[in-house]
Order: sequence, then structure tokens, then C-alpha cells
Amino acid sequence: MRSLELVRIEAGLHDWASMACGCSRYPNRYPAEHIPRDLIRLLEGDPKDLDIKWAENHAVIQSNLMEPAVATASLAVAALAGRPPGGVREDLLYLLNILGSGEQEDVADACLDVARQGVWLYYEELAAFEMEGAAVEAYELLSRMDEQAERLAAYHRVYRDRLPSDLR
Repeated sequence: MRSLELVRIEAGLHDWASMACGCSRYPNRYPAEHIPRDLIRLLEGDPKDLDIKWAENHAVIQSNLMEPAVATASLAVAALAGRPPGGVREDLLYLLNILGSGEQEDVADACLDVARQGVWLYYEELAAFEMEGAAVEAYELLSRMDEQAERLAAYHRVYRDRLPSDLR
């Protein structure tokens, strides 16, 4: 899967050892180095095994964003760029939505800034409509980006009949 190499490269751009993972048990600080390893391991295995559990309680706990949230968002965008199977794309897009809307507004904004780097991936997901769940997650993510309002409205006019009734 070509997304593996993209994820490995992106993972190498972040100092995971210096970030406290959400699974830390204070006062012991547990580094977030396992987050990219977990994603790579899941991408190497059966794509059906991948869900956002590799990031839950690590980069995000409920709606609270943890220290590795922004770096984790970059892994998700890198994995999406490698065009993984539909269910994996849906989970990664869902994760980006969670990270871009967390309670820590400054961190959520930084996660959304990372997500903006993949904007054309989300439009392609919406246009291809291979999997409704992935297309809906892409639509929701794009709707969080104020600067995409005009373009998203144009796509909405073309693709609204494919969308669930609550998004029409």
C-alpha cells in the first residue's frame, strides 16, 4: 500500500518521543512514539482492522485533544494521500473531523490547518462517491473550512442528490 511510505515519511517529521501520549498514566509520562507505529502496523495488515481506535485515548480523548493531535492529523492526511481502501478512508476522514473540532480551540485549529493540505483529496472523495460514509466525512470536513464555502456550495449543487437527506 503506497500510503505506508507516505505515513513513514510524515511520521519521521515529528518528534513523537517528546510528546506525551493521551494514554499516559501520570506521573509517568508515556511518549507518543507508538502512534505512528500503530497506524503503520494497521495499514500493513488487513484494512478492515483499521478504525480510529489507534488514535482514541492517544491523540484525542472524547473531545479533548492531546499533545500529539496535530502530528496525528498529519499522519491521517498522509495515509489518505496514498488512497487506502474505502473503509480506511472513512475512518481517517472521521478522525480528521474529530481532531478539527476538539475542545482545545487552538489545537483544533492547528489540526484543521493540517487537514487543509489535503483539500483536493476530500473533493475527490465527494466526487467519486465510492463509499457514502467516506463522502459524508469528506463533506463534513470541507464544511469546517470557511475558505471552502463557495467551492463546496458548487460541489453541493452537483452532488447533493448523492448525499444523505440531512446534508441536502
